[in-house]
Amino acid sequence: MTSTHQLDIAPIGLSFSAQTFQKLAPDSYLLRHLQRDPPTRPSKRAPDEFRAPTLHTGALAHAQGSAVVRVGDTAVVCGVRGEIHALTLGEGRTKGKISVTRNDAVEDEIKTHALLVPNLELGTGCSKDYHPGPPTDFAQSVAERLRVLLVDTVKMVPAETLRITDDDGEIKAYWVLYIDVVCNSLDGNIFDAAWAAVVSALKSTRLPQAFWDADREQIMCDPDRQLYRRLEVRELAFTASFCIYTNKEEEGEGQKWLLSDPDEFEEGICDEKVLICVREGGKIARIEKSGGDTDVLEIMPECIRRAKARFDTWKKMLDSQN
Repeated sequence: MTSTHQLDIAPIGLSFSAQTFQKLAPDSYLLRHLQRDPPTRPSKRAPDEFRAPTLHTGALAHAQGSAVVRVGDTAVVCGVRGEIHALTLGEGRTKGKISVTRNDAVEDEIKTHALLVPNLELGTGCSKDYHPGPPTDFAQSVAERLRVLLVDTVKMVPAETLRITDDDGEIKAYWVLYIDVVCNSLDGNIFDAAWAAVVSALKSTRLPQAFWDADREQIMCDPDRQLYRRLEVRELAFTASFCIYTNKEEEGEGQKWLLSDPDEFEEGICDEKVLICVREGGKIARIEKSGGDTDVLEIMPECIRRAKARFDTWKKMLDSQN
């Protein structure tokens, strides 16, 4: 006699870790977090929450000014190095003078003589996406945005603080400031961290006492560090960056979330980005928006409100360093 036993086999559910889910379906992974009540990003931050920053000035002993800034896992170091740009050619008393028309419009002298030269370098190992070699397009584009904001928009450094004159007030030379930013760790929103480092480094800059020696017909610098003078920096400005995530699924399609201080994961998913630069007194210095089709009038008031609050955070931290 043969007996038959029927085996009940339960269906096997497909499950995997959150980390695997994030890699397989990053868009859905972020959406599921934002659909929670209350909305929570994968970094456990609320949509309007910025990462806590840290700031230290004077970290580099051999630079005229320096700052180290860390925002979450994004860390940058900025050093300011001053060099003298003489306005004479040749040797001895046969020097040919380069005529300079003094103009109190800051942008003329600083642009003409390239007195502020920012640069950004992505350090080896700062991110899995960047490797040693020539500067990437990304690094060059960020450096250019820093230059535009510093020279064309905010104009924090007046030209007169970079002039070196003789006893009669005639301009003989300029200080040229090379502002080098190195990113040691990159986890999104490098621009806000780099800009904060640039502002803080300039604020901490001390330049040697330079003067025109009529007998030698050249610029001389006093080595006494006690005579170093503080670089004049006009009203401060800080930036705040945002990205906009849009639900692309059928259920709830078109729903949007405004995310403050996006990390690398969120930047890779969101196509729509906004940057607000705020001056002292709550004045808006610059607005940038790229990608997407969100109505600017719909999101801008909230972006400005958050950017002003972020300015207060940076300003308070910088004031505590001086």
